[in-house]
Amino acid sequence: MAIIPEGASGAVTFATAAGDEWYISLTHSVEKTAWNDYFRVNGAHNMTMTHTRFSSLGWGYPYSAADGKLTQTADGKFDMEMNRPYKEVALRISEQAMPHIVHGGDSYDLIALYGQGTAVTVKAMYRYQYWLERYF
Repeated sequence: MAIIPEGASGAVTFATAAGDEWYISLTHSVEKTAWNDYFRVNGAHNMTMTHTRFSSLGWGYPYSAADGKLTQTADGKFDMEMNRPYKEVALRISEQAMPHIVHGGDSYDLIALYGQGTAVTVKAMYRYQYWLERYF
């Protein structure tokens, strides 16, 4: 996996394999509650957003049956099954959202790494593909 910022800042990479999961953890900009989007790595340039988990039903939250299957968890949160394919995930990071990429026991604080307003792209790719894109 590669977290690649716009501009000249350095990317962060971490090893994954098909079937591994990672997630984006952030704070919703209006509701100020926790929000996590979960992804499964299927292969290079192939991920699935399996589900999203959030703490309240409010502004900007999924509301339609077409969005996915909504259930409430034992701890009172809401979980929506998504199963949406992605080649890459693009984000513009903000201090208000406090976004982190979490994989296993590691958490990557995007604000600390890249700063307010930076656009980042998260990609599942082979190591040699990252090197070719970055250095050649």
